[in-house]
Amino acid sequence: MATKDITDKQVCEAYANKYRVLFPYEALAIMTGQCEKVCYRACERAESRGYIDSGISTRSGWLTDKGRELLDGDGA
Repeated sequence: MATKDITDKQVCEAYANKYRVLFPYEALAIMTGQCEKVCYRACERAESRGYIDSGISTRSGWLTDKGRELLDGDGA
């Protein structure tokens, strides 16, 4: 189990879900089979790279323009 096994695009996909029932790191855990702690670290990494932003908590963050570009295939 390693954060490196989760891509920034997967993190953005978890945050892009309009009808969130789960927190993004919980959705990532289901998508990737990694534990929630590893998925939360991947969310923090994506935030530090500018793909997501959050007010108070990474759990309730949102996609930035850079994160939307990544999902649309225009980002790195």
